Amino acid sequence: MAGKNVVVIGGGFGGAAVAIKARALLAGEHSVTLVDRNRKTFLCGMNPLLIVGQREVERCSRSLGVLVNRGINFVQAEVSGIDYAGRIVNTSGGALEYDYLVIAAGAEYDWDRVPGSAAAYSFYNIDTARRLRRRLSRMKRGRIAIGVASVPYKCPPAPYETAMMMDWWFRERGIRADIEIEVATPEPGPMPVAGPEAMAVIRRALDRKGIELKTEAPVTEVAADGRVVQYGNGDSSDVDVAVTIPHHVVAELVRGSSLVGESGWVKVDPKTLETAEAGVYAIGDVNAVPMANGRGVPKAGVFASAEGETVGHNIAAAINGTEAMDFPGEGYCFIGFSADVSASVTGHFTAEGKPDVRMTPPSARGMRAKERFESDWKRFRI
Repeated sequence: MAGKNVVVIGGGFGGAAVAIKARALLAGEHSVTLVDRNRKTFLCGMNPLLIVGQREVERCSRSLGVLVNRGINFVQAEVSGIDYAGRIVNTSGGALEYDYLVIAAGAEYDWDRVPGSAAAYSFYNIDTARRLRRRLSRMKRGRIAIGVASVPYKCPPAPYETAMMMDWWFRERGIRADIEIEVATPEPGPMPVAGPEAMAVIRRALDRKGIELKTEAPVTEVAADGRVVQYGNGDSSDVDVAVTIPHHVVAELVRGSSLVGESGWVKVDPKTLETAEAGVYAIGDVNAVPMANGRGVPKAGVFASAEGETVGHNIAAAINGTEAMDFPGEGYCFIGFSADVSASVTGHFTAEGKPDVRMTPPSARGMRAKERFESDWKRFRI
């Protein structure tokens, strides 16, 4: 049998997972190629700890170049387009032919949809997180507002975890009494995907810590000087530091293509993760996998990794003539309540009827589990 070419676009959680799984299951005559514009990727889930000095940049990154040691071809290049009819991926480094294609290009940020947010603060990539860290290190008093622009967004716990990390850090510095913190969401409560009990736990934690929660209040504008935040419910806040979680949009590579459904994300078969194009799959933040409650599976790294495992297995099964598998829809994510304790939200998110999800109590053991997760990610075990 002639060797098959598997090409993966994007080296995040999902892209790395599919490449590793497919390579492990395929014989040497078949090639697996991973393309990404960057050699180094960062774990955004560490950013709430990074901005309060509990993580360093080098710990938050991993190099895609080391995947060559696993027999994966790594190409550092910009993908300019996909020729589905000709089965070619066009890149700044040349054309790549494929038999199977996996699009793991992720979500991108549209800062301009919230006027002023581009000049405000954020922590949704390494550069914005480092800038916010510098600002917080100089802060001695004032008001901080963390505002979510729209849903879905990556890592649903992040706004609440970040607010609680700030609370912890300012208490450690002995200045918490002089700093106000608020967090605002377009949703009716914090992390509704986790269910009413988890929402209540997070609400109580925020209240105990003196963090104001604004619900059904998407951030809609930040003043040019960064000192006033406007919300979609008509409220506004005078602030010293405005932090926004920007509008998330599907990767430009597929934006406007026939692969994108009504949700604004790539439409896939929820079991196989295959798109309308035969042999082309979309995994991770670029896609929309529906849950029974009408929402999409959370945009979180663990789900992208599980989707990658599924697709990697199924591409190898198609080539090897073995049995395929369905995406299990199970996963988890962490939410730190301080630098010392963490909870996790875990369960079967694509269960029939409604997601079967539960939240563990925050504990030191939970933080150790979060740290193991970070270590496993860095070593490409997740």
